[in-house]
Amino acid sequence: MTARIRVCVVGAGVTGLVAIRELVDAGCEVQAYERTDDVIGVWADVYDSVQLLTPREATSFRGYPMPESYPQFPTGEQYRQYIRWFADAAGLRQYISFNTEVVATTPINGGTDGWSVELADGTVEHFDVLVAAHGHLRAARIPEYPGTFTGKQLHTSQYRNQDDFEGERVLVVGSGNSACDMVTDAIASGRSAMMSLRSGTWFVPQSFFGTPRGNLDFLKHVPFGTLDDFNRFLVKATVGVPSSYGFPEPANDDWASTPPTFSTLIPYWAQRGRVRAVPEIARFAGDLVHFTDGSVEKVDTIIWATGYRAPVPFAPEGVVSEIGGFPARIVGGLISADADNFYYSGMCSPRGGAPHNYGLGAQTIAKLVLARAALGERLSETVFAGETPSGRMDWLLPVWIKELEAAEARLDAALADAAQQDAEQELLSA
Repeated sequence: MTARIRVCVVGAGVTGLVAIRELVDAGCEVQAYERTDDVIGVWADVYDSVQLLTPREATSFRGYPMPESYPQFPTGEQYRQYIRWFADAAGLRQYISFNTEVVATTPINGGTDGWSVELADGTVEHFDVLVAAHGHLRAARIPEYPGTFTGKQLHTSQYRNQDDFEGERVLVVGSGNSACDMVTDAIASGRSAMMSLRSGTWFVPQSFFGTPRGNLDFLKHVPFGTLDDFNRFLVKATVGVPSSYGFPEPANDDWASTPPTFSTLIPYWAQRGRVRAVPEIARFAGDLVHFTDGSVEKVDTIIWATGYRAPVPFAPEGVVSEIGGFPARIVGGLISADADNFYYSGMCSPRGGAPHNYGLGAQTIAKLVLARAALGERLSETVFAGETPSGRMDWLLPVWIKELEAAEARLDAALADAAQQDAEQELLSA
C-alpha cells in the first residue's frame, strides 16, 4: 500500500531534502518541485560573513557527517557545498524537478481525496499527500513606526556585505543572531553601531571550555530540569549579566520563553564602546530616530533584523489560516490544522542543528503519512483530536523531541487498535 502513496514535496532545500529521504525510505512515491536550479534553499541568499551557529556535528544530515577538515563552525560557503554533496551522495536529485515552480495546491474534499498541484507551465498533477518544505525565512517582517526615515534601510535578508552600509551611524533593530552579525560587520567596517531592543536577551557562548556546547558530553548527562540552571550559571560566570555591559536585563531566566542569542561578540564590543543598546523606536523624523525613552539619535543606515512571516504562497486563499503570521499547525508544527494529508517540513525552529532536527521531524512526517493511509481517517479528528492549533515556531529541542515521541506513541497505539479491530472483525466474519 505504501508504494501507492504519491507525495508532493514543495521545495528542495534542507527541509525538502530530509523530507524526500524519509518519505522515499518509507516506501512512498515522491515528487519534489524546486523553483530554483539548486538544493541550497535560503542559503543561496545569505550575507557573505554568515557562519553556522551550531557545530558541524550537530548540523550534519543523519549518516552523512561533514568533513573533519571543516572548522567547528563552518562558513556559509562550506555549508552550501555540504548540502549539495549530501543531495548527490544520498541520491535525492532524481526525485526533484528543478526550475519548476508550484503556483497552486488545491485540496480535493479538504485534502481527504488528495491534492491538485498546478505548476507554472500549466501542468496539473494529482497527489495523495502534500508536504510544504518551502521554508520560513523568505517573507521579511518589518515593523511600522510613525514618521518617515530618509536614510538607507534594509532587512537582513537583503544585506550582503559591508558595502550595503551607508554613512557612519548604523542602527540594528533586533537582538537575534543575525542582528549580532550585522553589528559585527558594521564594527569591522569602522562604523559605530546601536542595537534597538524591545526587551533584554541573554548572550550565550557557542562554546564552553573551548568545546562547542553541543559537543560537551557531560552536559548530556545533566537532567533536563537542571540543565537550564547549569547553563545559566555558566553564562553568568563567563559572560555576565547583560546590565554589566550596558544592555537591558531579560524579563526572566526562562530560556524556553525568551530564546537566548548565541554571541559573545556583542558583550565584547559593548565593553569597548563600539556598540550600545537603545530602546524601541518611537518614530522617525528624517534621519533622526526617536526612541521610547525620549532619546534621539541621528542614523544613516537601519538594518531590520526583525524576523520573518511564513506565508504559503502556493496555497489558494482560504486554505491556510495563520496565527501570528505563521501557518496554523498541530503536532510539533508538522500537521496542517486546516486540511487533511497536508504536512510541513521545517515550519518551526527547534534550537540546534537544522539538518539533524528537521530530519527528526521528517521521520515523524513519514510515520504520519503511513499511519494516515492505514487508518483511513483524518489524524486531526482522530489520533490528535483536541489539539489546539498553534503558529509556534521556536522550540527547545528536548521539548520538541518529546512532543514528536509522544505523537509517534499515539500513532502506534492507534494502529495497534485498528489492527485488533480488523482481527476481531475477521473472526466474526469467519
